Parts: sequence; structure tokens; C-alpha cells
Amino acid sequence: MSRAEREKRAYDEERVFESSHGWHVRFRHVFECPNTLAHERLFQETVRRAAAGGRVLELGCGDGASAQEILKLGAARVRGVDISETLIARAREREVPGRLDFLRRDATEPIDGTYELIVGRAVLHHLDYREVVKRLHAANLAPGGTMLFIEPLGGNPLIRIFHWMAPGAHTADERSFERDDLRWFETTFDRAEIVPFNYLSLPAGLLSSLLFRSADNMLTRLADRFDRWLAVRVLWLAPQFRQAVLIIRN
Repeated sequence: MSRAEREKRAYDEERVFESSHGWHVRFRHVFECPNTLAHERLFQETVRRAAAGGRVLELGCGDGASAQEILKLGAARVRGVDISETLIARAREREVPGRLDFLRRDATEPIDGTYELIVGRAVLHHLDYREVVKRLHAANLAPGGTMLFIEPLGGNPLIRIFHWMAPGAHTADERSFERDDLRWFETTFDRAEIVPFNYLSLPAGLLSSLLFRSADNMLTRLADRFDRWLAVRVLWLAPQFRQAVLIIRN
């Protein structure tokens, strides 16, 4: 069985998405704390600027909800691709003829068209991503376009413990990014920007989920202040954060 087939089975038959979502709900403060929300705003604002009046390709579009939101942000046309038959079937219920469409496609296969924005959330670490990203940049990204991704990082011990504790929330082939992966982006693309987030906000969010009703509390606000400083001043620490926003401009 190929890697693509294993990924497809994990989402269509093994309920990986549902298992992962359950952990998100249990420790929701990690995903709703000030540091996470600040970088979600960065992601959304980058999408809004890059998509305005342009064509967008979303990799790993899931059930199509995010592609639908991108269309509302002002994109002229959005195409979503995903390997899961189940998720693409749901996504096609959202199609808008001529403006929003979905394809069941392995992201490692060539994709037609040029796009002002190529975007994905937690999709590259499921792939042999280097050739995919280079091909998309060369063949599909329009002049002046942007590639934008959020990817998990694997250097933090808490992340390693989570992978060990919750194998059902991950596919067999996914691999969080390490130092060499971040370095590859920096050395391969002249205009690559890496913005890590959630270092202290990760343990703060886990603990806060057990202590406070609101994800915006004194513990997570303090962690946010330190995380913003660390992300800019202590660059070697980047792989130890929970996730990173990756921006590549053409």
C-alpha cells in the first residue's frame, strides 16, 4: 500500500480526524489561547490579502469549510483538493459553479492551473513535501503569488509525548517538521518567512484547560508575551514551538 493509500484509509476508515478533534476539544485552551489566536489572525490576514480578486488552490481542503471562507474573503475562484473520498463528498455540497470546486486528488500528483495563493493547513507533513512544494512553486504559483501553510513542529518533548499517547490521532506516515525541514524552506526559497508559535503557550494552554474557564487568562497571556519575544530573539528555538506559519512569496 502506498503512502497516499495509507493516508486515504486513515481518514476514510480509521477516523483519524475525529480522534484528533477530540483531543482539541479536551485541551481547547491550547488552540484558543492569545498566542494561537494572534497567529491565526496572521494566517487569515495573509490569506485575505493574497486571495483578493485572485485564484486560490487549497491543499488538504477537508470538508470544504475553509475554502468556502476563502471565497467569502474576496477570492475570484477557489479550488480545493483532498485525498479523502468522504471529505470531498461533503465538500462538494458547498460547490459554487464557476467559483468554488473540489477534486479528490493526491497532492503529490500534478495539478492544473496557476494561482495567486496556494494554501494548506497541516498538510505538508503528511507528504514527501519537498518535491511537491518545489513543483507547485515552479508550475502553479502565479508571478507575485504567495504560498502559505501552517505546519506542526516536532522538537518539543510535549509534542513527542502526545504522539506516543494518542496514536489514533495521527496517520502512520505523518511527520512533524524538525530543524532540517525549516532550514530547507529558508535555503530553497529566497522569500521564505517562518513564524513559530506556541512554545510556553503549549504547556500553559494544557494547564489552563484544567484550571480556567476562559482560554484568555493570566497564564496564557503571560505565555503569549514570552512566546512573541522568543520567536523573534531566540531563533534557534523555533523547532521547539508547537507550530509555524510558513510564507513563501514569488
